[in-house]
Amino acid sequence: MLMRLFSYVIGCLLIAALTAGCGSHSGTRPPDIVLIVVDTLRLEDVGCYGAARPTTPNIDALAARSARFARAYSTSPWTMPAVASMFTGLHPSTHGIRTVRHRLPEELTTLAEVLSANGYACWGVISHALISTRYGFDQGFDLYFQDEAGEHDHVSTAGVTRRAIELLERAAADRRDDPDGPPFFLFTHYFDPHYDWIRHPEVGFAAPAAGRLDGTQEILELREMDPALTPEELGFLRDLYDEEIRHTDAGVGRLLARLDALGLADDAVVVLAADHGEAFMDHGWLGHTQNLHEELVHVPLIVRAPGAEPGYVVPGPASTVALTPTLLDLAGVAKTPAFQAASLVPRLKPGGDADAPAVLSEVDFTAIRQVYSGKNAYQKALIGDRFKLIRDDPTGRVQLFDLGDDPTERRDLAAERSDVVQRMLPVMSGLLGELRRGTFDADEIQLTPKQIEALRSLGYVGR
Repeated sequence: MLMRLFSYVIGCLLIAALTAGCGSHSGTRPPDIVLIVVDTLRLEDVGCYGAARPTTPNIDALAARSARFARAYSTSPWTMPAVASMFTGLHPSTHGIRTVRHRLPEELTTLAEVLSANGYACWGVISHALISTRYGFDQGFDLYFQDEAGEHDHVSTAGVTRRAIELLERAAADRRDDPDGPPFFLFTHYFDPHYDWIRHPEVGFAAPAAGRLDGTQEILELREMDPALTPEELGFLRDLYDEEIRHTDAGVGRLLARLDALGLADDAVVVLAADHGEAFMDHGWLGHTQNLHEELVHVPLIVRAPGAEPGYVVPGPASTVALTPTLLDLAGVAKTPAFQAASLVPRLKPGGDADAPAVLSEVDFTAIRQVYSGKNAYQKALIGDRFKLIRDDPTGRVQLFDLGDDPTERRDLAAERSDVVQRMLPVMSGLLGELRRGTFDADEIQLTPKQIEALRSLGYVGR
């Protein structure tokens, strides 16, 4: 089974992305596309994925009108490589981003560049410095707004939503003047669930304090405390985090409501995804970047598109590396570069998920200074229908989890199910070998002391 899946995935490396007719727009103009990425959005804190409290009523409403992937995985547990994969259809082993000093290689072809070449107006509104113009993520965009990419304590949802709505209103006005005008691609990135976890008293999930914590501690201070954080204190941090999610969800709701009110929603493609999740000491870590456990790489993925079955839950594993071929498929773009995943369009309704391939997730996080090398992380994971294999590259240690029986990865089966390990390891190694044949060399940029301090406050520098 795994070898068949491996052959299928390798085949995707050698052919252009699928352009299934069921995903094509029925009118004369290709569909408008709205891609919403919520930073650091842990899957189990989203209502339609089982959250215990009302964190995401607007995202849930979108899911009810969409196909929702139950088992979508990010290619990486931190923002730069994860979004780079969304934009290029390439895994991190190929696009080469492994450190906060890396810049997206200019020779890569991005989703926005392909859409622009096919007549789309491409706009981005972002709120994280790691996907700013400094790092090359504006490739192919006509407009790329990054004024909301502030410091760690900046609350950006309102500004991101306002700017995105302004762009929608401009598109609606242009459409009234020229009904045959070009379609648009709007990438909207929400940052607020990322640390700092800022209070939103109108939500009311968090108490004033818990144990030693009052919500003012910096991430490095929390990590110094983390072996001794009590269940009460971890619950308090989770409450603050959920307040941020609910606040962000309200912004997503305003954006989607305006899309509807302007008459732009009926034939538009709307995709909502997370770049990665967040860990609350589930496996000994607070934050992200450090491992490939479910809390960091199992992410929400919701697709509303012509031909998608409303309310359908797609069962098999899927990767966010497939977003570029999927969106180009839905846009009806016939001539595309070769990608490392097939379009997800055939899987947006029942009957299209029988051959879902195993998916790969990676972390190759290299600290910006040797003194911080304790933050380095080099792991690979292969996720199949049932089993998940994680390999630590420096030590060679492998872990195996049965996600059907053990979705929170508490029991390592590597020793007792060595037969599964021996089947999956060659698949992983073969796939990585194929990915690395075309590796791009990401340019390194120089960071100022101020920029390094900003990254430290976000948890990307130091322990």
